[in-house]
Amino acid sequence: MDNNTETKKKKKKSSKLLYVLMGISVAAVITFGVLLGIELYTNWKSQSYYSQLSSGVVTRPREPGYSRPSPPPSEDGADPGEANEPDEDGFVWEPYVDFEELRERYPGIVGWIKLEGTAIDYPIMQGSDNYYYLGHLPDGAVHRSGSIFLDYRNSPDFLDKSMLIYGHESRTQDMFGALKNYRRQEFYEANPVIYIYTPERDYELVLIAGYLVDSGVEVPPLKFKDEDDFIKHIEGIKRRSFFTSSVEVDPDDRIVSLATCAYDYTNARWIIVGKLVEF
Repeated sequence: MDNNTETKKKKKKSSKLLYVLMGISVAAVITFGVLLGIELYTNWKSQSYYSQLSSGVVTRPREPGYSRPSPPPSEDGADPGEANEPDEDGFVWEPYVDFEELRERYPGIVGWIKLEGTAIDYPIMQGSDNYYYLGHLPDGAVHRSGSIFLDYRNSPDFLDKSMLIYGHESRTQDMFGALKNYRRQEFYEANPVIYIYTPERDYELVLIAGYLVDSGVEVPPLKFKDEDDFIKHIEGIKRRSFFTSSVEVDPDDRIVSLATCAYDYTNARWIIVGKLVEF
């Protein structure tokens, strides 16, 4: 076989290989485009759904002197009074969100969470496990964006010592996607409070820490052995926090942890913690 024939065969092989690689590249680009399109469309549907939901929610103004929260239950079990009973100044407390109306459409609703200036303006749901609302909207429709939801082991009245709320992370910063911004001190300083509204009380979630965990080996605790164990936990997460908070936590305070996905390593979760303060 002469050199020209051998050279032609090599060129044909190289051309075939080039066409195969080009075909693979084109297929990869098309696949990526399709997947990206599906993700964007799915996110758009989720945003549209929640935007419509929140825009239809009846809320009441929270102007100074407008209302007072009802007193919490006393330790001795005495009746603290009804939520609609006037206080000493004659004000009557009413929920910020009309939960009575919402429960007709969303039986699993237990609260509402809002972070001013972000997409976080959602109902808080609670199921019989921690899986259902990962893939279901508040109305029960199947959707990968899921819902913001309270751990099924927590009491729906938000009176537990430690509570855990979950939400998916999103590149478009809907659901709990905006929480990633708390990795920056300046964002925390501009947004040190998240609001949680319930049928019984309105709360400020005064933030104290934002940190990463490996969900395979660590989850935010829902119970503590004693007051010392609780304070040690607070001190520990403050040391690990991406932002610095001067907020003090007392042994009788209650905390809420907001959990979402992170991609720093396998099983990484981003946790934002704050103490509940009635207002």
